[in-house]
Amino acid sequence: MKAEELRKKHPVWYRLDNAAIIYPSIQSERITTMFRFSATLQEKVDPSALQASLTKIIQRFPYYKVKLNRGLFWYYLEHNPKTPKVEKDVQYPNGRLSPIMNRNFLFRVRYYNQRISVEFCHVLTDGTGGVTFLKALLYEYFRETGKDLTDSTGIPTIDEEPDPGEFEDAYHRFYKPALPLPDSSEAAFHPRGKLVKKGIYLVLCGIVSLKDIVAEAKKRQVSLTVLLTAIYIDSLQAMQNNYVKKPRRKKPIAVQVPVNMRNIYTTKTMRNFSLFVIPKIDPRLGEYTFDEILKIVSLSMMTEINEKSISRQLSRNVGGQRNLLVRVLPLFLKKLFVPMLYKRLGENLCSGTISNLGLITMPAEMEQFVERIDFIPGPGPINRTGCSVTGFKDKLYISFGRLVRDPELEREFFTKLVKMGIHVTIESNI
Repeated sequence: MKAEELRKKHPVWYRLDNAAIIYPSIQSERITTMFRFSATLQEKVDPSALQASLTKIIQRFPYYKVKLNRGLFWYYLEHNPKTPKVEKDVQYPNGRLSPIMNRNFLFRVRYYNQRISVEFCHVLTDGTGGVTFLKALLYEYFRETGKDLTDSTGIPTIDEEPDPGEFEDAYHRFYKPALPLPDSSEAAFHPRGKLVKKGIYLVLCGIVSLKDIVAEAKKRQVSLTVLLTAIYIDSLQAMQNNYVKKPRRKKPIAVQVPVNMRNIYTTKTMRNFSLFVIPKIDPRLGEYTFDEILKIVSLSMMTEINEKSISRQLSRNVGGQRNLLVRVLPLFLKKLFVPMLYKRLGENLCSGTISNLGLITMPAEMEQFVERIDFIPGPGPINRTGCSVTGFKDKLYISFGRLVRDPELEREFFTKLVKMGIHVTIESNI
């Protein structure tokens, strides 16, 4: 469908979804609200073919062909008539978007040698939307470069019209009023370390055999996400033990684990639709063995990842947005309060985030041209280090992004994996 026809058929402006409303007010050089997906190909990228592919495929995603505008009470998204441009990659990913340099788009496509990367602002979408767009871009790129592809199963293409369900703010559709609020939490432990200069974002990726690490999870009778989260918490416990010796001075260790709500509620949305479960331990009660942490994480996942439990978070978040006082508060006042609320009720309550997007798949005839898929989390100055995980073919890619020089958390994490007998190959952008 041509761009002009799409504009007539679909809205020219959109309200920010419930998860997105916080991001414009907290964006900074430190909190860029960006995340990245990268595909490493079997051959060097052709920039002109990539540009042609992006120009075509963005028409299939009109809800991403937008710019951010300010209203009296809220930010909103409006159709962007410009064409996004591909650019050469840089050393440090997920930097803050420049509206002028990026033609007002809230995502960017970069390339370097054999790698194609898409960086999204969380205002637009979450990991599911980001990786779907990358796969659609790759499919069009391979066709543009003469590859004979006939199977587009699970991949949006330029030959089909966007489904109206892809546009929706699913948080509001599944909102239930007057539910009890989630239990309140206290401030969590945060890793130490001096922040690097603004603009620097250090990435360290550990590559392991998918078969070996899945076997380790099965041996312990847990899921891969539970195993990785338990190692993450155990690593943070070891770090706090290095800093704080007296138990009464220690703080709880809590890790955010994003949950793809599309697995709980039926929706086709390509915008944000995820919430968190937050397994935690309290080292003031004593040191936890790894087996104890594993049980706590496993039970947290089982009891919290279900419609009834998740609906409490959804009710709290959407209910706050619908509150009459919040709605009538002018945007300039919201901008003053939102960063404080984000810090106090968000980042302060967690010690870190680990996001496992699972096994990335695509049609076999397309997969043969792709060597690997990486997922790099966005930077945050409070927890300083975050982790994202993807599986592709026979490898698992565990990527840490950090704003401190010393990779202390990564060192603890991968050392624990090695002690389990799992070989780790390390890569870094420094």
